[in-house]
Amino acid sequence: RRQAEVRVSPTRTRPPPREQRRMLGTTTTLAVVWWCLAACGRPAAAAPKGDGLIRDAEAYWIIDPSDQTCLTELGTFGACDDDALFMYLHREASFFARLFGKGTSRRSLVMVLEPVQKKGCLVTRKAYGRTILGGGDCAHVATAQRWEMLHSNTRRYVNKHNDDAVASVALTTNAKRDCVVRDSSLWSRTARLARALSGEENAHKEKVPRGALANTVSVHACDKRGHTPLELTASNVAQSGFLFQAADGVNCYDGVRFRACSDEDRTLRWGIAVKFSRRGRPETALYKFYNASACLVETRGDGVGLGSCASKNAKLWGVTRGRLCRAGDCVGSGKCLARSAYDGQGKLFACAMNIFEHLTLTLDSDGSDALAQALKEAAAREEQAKLEQAEENRRYEARRAATARSPTSSYTASQY
Repeated sequence: RRQAEVRVSPTRTRPPPREQRRMLGTTTTLAVVWWCLAACGRPAAAAPKGDGLIRDAEAYWIIDPSDQTCLTELGTFGACDDDALFMYLHREASFFARLFGKGTSRRSLVMVLEPVQKKGCLVTRKAYGRTILGGGDCAHVATAQRWEMLHSNTRRYVNKHNDDAVASVALTTNAKRDCVVRDSSLWSRTARLARALSGEENAHKEKVPRGALANTVSVHACDKRGHTPLELTASNVAQSGFLFQAADGVNCYDGVRFRACSDEDRTLRWGIAVKFSRRGRPETALYKFYNASACLVETRGDGVGLGSCASKNAKLWGVTRGRLCRAGDCVGSGKCLARSAYDGQGKLFACAMNIFEHLTLTLDSDGSDALAQALKEAAAREEQAKLEQAEENRRYEARRAATARSPTSSYTASQY
């Protein structure tokens, strides 16, 4: 029998097979973790190649048709103005969400031209023991990236005048399990009486929650409290752009200087583009509507002009209180746009100096139709109430005159 010789070396240059497999497994695990972190850190929006800006998103007003008020950035219903515009944007799910089967996409309601990034989305939050709405961080998945709009077959009010309404929807979150409900439809005297008459248990014992007002909203389970039917009204920003109109109503900003406004002048029209950063927060750019490669860019010193949309100085624009600013909240931080007295060119000054040119977004459909209709309906209701009161007074006078002429009512006649 031949025996194999075993040679033992005092210095091992190669590890045994078991240790080689363990080292290979550790290296593979580290590579997979590094790849996952890199994938999850990518921008969270499905954006085109190039500068990565989303340019074709429409801006909507979310209107309660019962009184023609709009959902605002504060999470309450108010005036249908620039601060009440939202973009319904698609968000790509992270790698781990796709890995564990939690969906491939999410959606956020991004506030149009909100200057503060951490308040750029409509989010849910806890307050006074209930869930309410407000402006918050778009990077939070649970509170800002689970909005879904479903078709609503319920209508509390049939609006025959809002021709710009594109759909009647129910605003839902948390995988369509929770719905947005206006507090006045739950806690008004009429609503509580209706629940009591329908036989709902302990309806008469319910107390109005703290913070529930006529214009506030809250989030409830859809199968328990239902939803408030809302209307989506398009602003047509994606189709025709808008103008930056000065307070004098005559001049508009074209990206270089202020000059006479004209609806036919294509070079005065702007578009809104959004890109989500690696942290998942929106970065807003303003581009020329008929020349999408030219964006408003901050230049050296106090200068501002047109430049490449891929530049970092072309993002972080916002508008609030009529102030167009960049990289700030337009009040205490950032740089605000002002007009030169010499040649009407745009200049940037620190917003804390309280130097700015008041601007208005002039849209083809600016929400004023809905507001005007609400005012018209309020005036009509007031006029109808006056007519009814006049008719009641006439009938009262007729009854009193008939009573005075009646011979059987001597006491009543003597009183008049």
